[in-house]
Amino acid sequence: MANTQPPRNPNLKSIIRNRTVIVISIFLLGCFGLLIYQLYALQLRDAETYRTEAVTQQLQDTELPATRGNIYSANGKLLAKSNTVWNIIADPAQSEKNGATEAEIRTAAEHIAELLGDGTSADDIYARLTARNKAGELYQYRVVAQNVEKPVADAIIEYSKTYRTAPEKEGETGYRIVVLSTEQSTTRSYPYGAFASSVIGFCNNDENGKPVGTYGLERSYEDVLAGTPGRSIAETNVNGEILANTEADVHEAVDGNNLNLTLDENVQAIVEEYLAEAMDTFNVHGRGSAIVMNVKTGAILAMASLEQFDPNDPMTIYDEKMQTILDKTDDLTADDIDWLEGRLGEKNVAGIIADSVISQETTEDENGNTISSEYTQLQGMLREAQWKNKNITELYMPGSVFKLITASAGLDSGIMNTNQTFYCGGSLVVNEGSELWEHTYHCANGEVHNLQDMAQALDNSCNLWFIQAAQTLQPTVFYDYIQAFGFTQPTGIDLPSETRWTSVYNAQQMAEVDTNLYTAAFGQNEAITPMQMATAIAAIANGGYLVTPYIVDSVTDNAGNIVSQTETNIRRQVISEEVSKELLAMMENNVDPNGTESIRHSCSNAYVAGYRIGGKSGTAERTDRHLRGDGDYYKAMSFAAVLPIDDPEIEVFVLLDDPRWLHDYASQVVAPVVGNIISEVAPYLGIEQDANYNPTGNVTVQTCLDYTWTNAQVTLNKLGLKHKLIGQNGNIVYQYPVGGSQVPAGSTIYLYTTTDQDAMTTVPDVTGKSGSFAAQMMSAANLNVQFEGDQSGRVVSQSVAAESSAAYGTIVTLTMESDGDSTDNAEAQPEETTEEQPAEENTEQ
Repeated sequence: MANTQPPRNPNLKSIIRNRTVIVISIFLLGCFGLLIYQLYALQLRDAETYRTEAVTQQLQDTELPATRGNIYSANGKLLAKSNTVWNIIADPAQSEKNGATEAEIRTAAEHIAELLGDGTSADDIYARLTARNKAGELYQYRVVAQNVEKPVADAIIEYSKTYRTAPEKEGETGYRIVVLSTEQSTTRSYPYGAFASSVIGFCNNDENGKPVGTYGLERSYEDVLAGTPGRSIAETNVNGEILANTEADVHEAVDGNNLNLTLDENVQAIVEEYLAEAMDTFNVHGRGSAIVMNVKTGAILAMASLEQFDPNDPMTIYDEKMQTILDKTDDLTADDIDWLEGRLGEKNVAGIIADSVISQETTEDENGNTISSEYTQLQGMLREAQWKNKNITELYMPGSVFKLITASAGLDSGIMNTNQTFYCGGSLVVNEGSELWEHTYHCANGEVHNLQDMAQALDNSCNLWFIQAAQTLQPTVFYDYIQAFGFTQPTGIDLPSETRWTSVYNAQQMAEVDTNLYTAAFGQNEAITPMQMATAIAAIANGGYLVTPYIVDSVTDNAGNIVSQTETNIRRQVISEEVSKELLAMMENNVDPNGTESIRHSCSNAYVAGYRIGGKSGTAERTDRHLRGDGDYYKAMSFAAVLPIDDPEIEVFVLLDDPRWLHDYASQVVAPVVGNIISEVAPYLGIEQDANYNPTGNVTVQTCLDYTWTNAQVTLNKLGLKHKLIGQNGNIVYQYPVGGSQVPAGSTIYLYTTTDQDAMTTVPDVTGKSGSFAAQMMSAANLNVQFEGDQSGRVVSQSVAAESSAAYGTIVTLTMESDGDSTDNAEAQPEETTEEQPAEENTEQ
């Protein structure tokens, strides 16, 4: 059989060997090339990156938070402060490296939850100790607990140091099962709760638990208060533990600066008390607001918006009426809807109240997006409403207060003088015969004022007089003064969220439609902020200078050094000083019941005996809203007062939005509130009384039974008597001294709303005391005093025995030493020292 295999190649082995060598060489060259490339990447190209990562793994970088600055009142009262707390931080990735098991971590979670004791569950702690990112990798930084007090934080860290894995060898220490550390942090607290909260605002925490200003001063001065955080960098071992005997590289935090306000906590307390009383007494459906400011500097002494909230818990709705409506499970009543529209605005709640039910069900829009339930939407609106500072964020119609602006324009332009007269026949038809623009204007209740000059027109608050004044001024001149008084731009107050929008007619609009001119002349159909109105009134009072209002007097560091000081900023002079004096005289005529008999003194409810006060009321019909259920307009009522009129120092401005009361005029509703505020604020601020206006001797007490507290106080203010309430706000059921009594001017009448039983006090022994000191002691004991003899001498006897019991308000007659007694007692009765003087009555709320 023939051999069919091809002959064998004698070089086959050599070829295979060569090819093998080539393949191996190529492989080795590839490996060496890759190695060389890696060495290049590690040592040259990416050296800095890997060096940084290595250092990072060996270092613990901790942020040192700055302490947020405090907020103080004008008298140094602490209104907002920061408290040092601690955050517990975990490194889940290091726990895995240390070999911690799931069971061990769960045990740690249970113990940490127990140590926290704040209701946090062990499951929640475990989830944080084992948290992973989107890539499935364990975090190296995870917050386990926030705002922990130091003893608790120390106990948790000590536990984490002692709870370890089993050691690999005898004598060694196991690894930490949970690698925890602490970060210093701060929480924000407000010692006085809702007090001045619409001004101070509040903070929310960011993702790291750091307080960040959200509303009020906390927001507008965030950069000043926040400070700059520092850092602490320390070396760690492979287990993430800081190396012993290693000093950390610390860059200290720079703490925030402090705000020192112009806001006086005593004035603020008085304003909030009387504003809250008015909200209740006059059944105010909207919100109320008030401002007390220094007319010369623009400094705000008090600013309130009610209802307020507690900034320690801003998410809670503090208006019980609103919360009750929100929680309704049955249909809303007409009264419920009325309250919601009054508080939040008709357009805002229209969709929610359309079916008279507040649904708690979520819905979806046409794109499949989830829409919050009506309950959640309404809850958010109510929270937002209580946070807002009504004085700067909301517009209102000023009504007749604005007539002061029209009068200012007429006098300062030279087009009119105080003797300018116009006739009021009770109604005035404009554009008669025009189908489009004919309109008939009336004075309130169709009153006829006949021929009047400017002062009489202001006192009568005559709409028709001011319409004719606007016709005389013409749109261009009138609008120039509207601009000059600041109604077309923000006031510039150092608070956030001041609205930049106002609704005032410009010259062209008033020229094209003259009813715009006429209604603007008496404060209708134009909307401004309460702060703008108050600032304009201050300009009228201070000689004509428009100042920028402010509430932060200075910024100081922790050592008390002044970083910045607010100075008075005069934006421009609006009217002359002469015109200012003329207007102040007319404003005083409105208030002072002791003035000319031919003037009605329409604002006399704001009068406080002994003080020269000027003021103007304003009742605006809310033409931007539908009619109330009773067929009347919703009303915005405001009142502005300045004093002392011969050299004004302060202004008190109060607005009640939608009050429901028997009397529908600000002169009957808001003027009493302003007068009551003045009755306490003026003496506190040391505003001097005018001897010609200050009652002396004895006055007859008027009976105030069945009066509201507000109206009882007004009655007593006019008589030069002080007042104190015993009980809650309501009608007066008893008073002492009783009506018809003769008491010294300046005595205090005690008004009771819940009982007809006298409150009793113990009469102090004041014999041998000076007259002024004895009066202080009696006042502190809620007793009234009258003197027999020279008040500058010393007391030799008292009509009611010391240590006996007497009713609040009892008049104790103090017999003073005669000239002969003075010599005999000069050595026996040393002058009182300041240590024995009773403390002044605390007006803080």
